[in-house]
Amino acid sequence: QKLIEAKLSDPRNKWKITYPLCTIMVIVILAKEAGCLNCCAIRRYWITNKEKLQELIYGLTDEVASAQTIRRVQTIIKTDELDELLRDFLASQRIIKQEVPISLQDREVVPADGQNMRATRSHINGDARLDSGYDVVSLYSSTLGFTLSQVVVDKKNHEADSIIQMLDKVNVENSILVWDAINTRTKTLETVISHKADYLVSLKSNQGLLFEEVTTAFEFVGSNRYAFDVLSSQRTSSEHGRIEDKTIEIIEANKALSKAMQKKWASVKSLIRVTTTRTQKISGISQNTEHRYFISSIDMDGTDESFAATMQDIILKRWAIESRHWVIDVVFGQGALPLRNQDYIKNSTIITKMAVNILSFIREHAPMVDGKPQSFESLQILARQPQIAYKFMEAFYLNNFELVKEDEFTKSCLGIKDEVFDDDLLSHPEQRSILDDMPEDTLLAKAFKARTKKK
Repeated sequence: QKLIEAKLSDPRNKWKITYPLCTIMVIVILAKEAGCLNCCAIRRYWITNKEKLQELIYGLTDEVASAQTIRRVQTIIKTDELDELLRDFLASQRIIKQEVPISLQDREVVPADGQNMRATRSHINGDARLDSGYDVVSLYSSTLGFTLSQVVVDKKNHEADSIIQMLDKVNVENSILVWDAINTRTKTLETVISHKADYLVSLKSNQGLLFEEVTTAFEFVGSNRYAFDVLSSQRTSSEHGRIEDKTIEIIEANKALSKAMQKKWASVKSLIRVTTTRTQKISGISQNTEHRYFISSIDMDGTDESFAATMQDIILKRWAIESRHWVIDVVFGQGALPLRNQDYIKNSTIITKMAVNILSFIREHAPMVDGKPQSFESLQILARQPQIAYKFMEAFYLNNFELVKEDEFTKSCLGIKDEVFDDDLLSHPEQRSILDDMPEDTLLAKAFKARTKKK
């Protein structure tokens, strides 16, 4: 509450304020943790848990704000201040190592990508496809699993400008930025370098001349006519009924690009090609072979035997932000909200990111269930108890999971006390109600059932 009071200014007339801004914001964050999708659901959460919330939040009265008030408060907050609050929530998590040599394997990988909010598309002549709606462009730490910053735009081609805007706010020193080819422009790459970071980004035919020179260079590599060093690494994965063979090849930009292209793309040091061959497990028939190209500001290191494999790991980490988009859309329902007010969209999505970051932290540190992390859905059900949601938020903000272990109720609900679950886990009526609300197919519910049968 004190952090919110310090960071967020309240534009309302102070003589007419019934519900303090910090009070409403804390309740909104707790409700988002519990999976509340809209302001009506947040109000129901407030009403249902009023007495418990009064124990947790100082100054909370018996009065409950209307859904319109909850929405209005989220709308009038300054987006820049709220985005700064999101970054401050991560202050204890991200300790940036400045001007210190860091191995390539230990550097933070930060994907940047846009996520379309489909329900915000307006129907032009009855066809929603004619309007793209709003895009939420985010910087995401694949190392920590947290969203670092975001910008809401109404045009897909504003994504690159949004990335530049966020880089001016977030400390990315010694990090590696990765993104799609649509944002691969000299301006965005120069911005990354100016912030003492590196990039490893996708390259497609939208960068015509550069793409032609890169593909031509790798044609020479493929035909064994390339006269300079090539670093390569190969890996095989087997999932989804097919076998994937990935081969990465890396060459130096100053040996493969023309002088004119080197001058235009001065920060590019390495050129990369990833060749993927997919084979059906059952038939053994090779489906297709795909080539993808990348450019990077990281110098090729021939003395490091694992260099090529590490670069391939960095490329794969870009997909972490895509899986996070799925969680935000499906689990937190962001893409299904038919919102129109841009201020509310900007602020509401930032608060959703705060809740996702909190549950990601708990998910990372909580004990596994059947060898897998606990699902976001299970954690949302646990967060329906305000004391658990509050303890989650406190542990995340202070970067101290031990705070969760100090609370016996939260600890037993997460199954921390015993190797799997505490023997007295189902003795408390509130814990029993949590299990009753939990879908039977979730890992946590299955573990509860297994424990009950064993007893």
